[in-house]
Amino acid sequence: MTAEDVRALLRQRVETAGSANAWARLNGVSHAYVLDTMARRRAPGPAILHALGLEKDDASYRVKESACGRPA
Repeated sequence: MTAEDVRALLRQRVETAGSANAWARLNGVSHAYVLDTMARRRAPGPAILHALGLEKDDASYRVKESACGRPA
């Protein structure tokens, strides 16, 4: 998964929540951080990745696995 894929997923989740402000509030991050990430001014960082259920590996992003082996 690329950074652009992460941004697309973020946009989808923001749309579902109704706004960047609503999604940010639900996930404990600032709406400015969400907007900057969607606008490519910032890379998707740990807080956004965690909220999306992702983690960064060396070259890309992937779905985090829970203790039972299924995506979180």
